[in-house]
Amino acid sequence: MTVLVIRASKRFAVCKSVKLRASHKGPRSGLMIELSLEGCRISQLGRNTSLETGAEVMLDLGQGQQLPAVVRWSHDGQAGLRLLKPLHRPELSALIEHCRPPAQMSISQPAMVAAR
Repeated sequence: MTVLVIRASKRFAVCKSVKLRASHKGPRSGLMIELSLEGCRISQLGRNTSLETGAEVMLDLGQGQQLPAVVRWSHDGQAGLRLLKPLHRPELSALIEHCRPPAQMSISQPAMVAAR
């Protein structure tokens, strides 16, 4: 059976090391792998890591950038977070650019060859 999931916001693939800070527990390192206007998905939190659904956390992106969020779900070392204050499109674009590795040369781009 095919299940159609309609999402409120488009998700973008990213790759950014982050820390989650909960009020009652120490910081946890993870990898942000999806980002949208309203939330994100964090992986590599550790199999034994469980975050309580509904718990408020601080998503630390480094360089003083922090986003308050609420845990929507957590299992198998991953967690879905809903941002308490949704991002504006320019903020989202800047974060996506910051959280993605530099673009690789595509097949359609000609390689630069030095003349001998």
